[in-house]
Amino acid sequence: MFNELQRQEYYQALISKDDRYENIFFVAVKTIGVFCRPTCPARKPKFENCEFYKTAKEALHASYRPCQRCKPSFSSLRSFGFSSYSC
Repeated sequence: MFNELQRQEYYQALISKDDRYENIFFVAVKTIGVFCRPTCPARKPKFENCEFYKTAKEALHASYRPCQRCKPSFSSLRSFGFSSYSC
């Protein structure tokens, strides 16, 4: 996982929708069971409700489902065996 300093950096990137962090990390929201790209237009979660992952595959393995708004790393999910989303 990530250390506290990285988590804070990634959270700031999430809040500011910093596109330089695309494909660097994915954020999962504990309260709703969804993971997103850093640039997702959805309402931002509280820091304490976030978990950060390096890949979409890691977030899927942790039982999070892909966000339907930002469709995180569709190509990564396809290689993992998903042909489409359905939530």
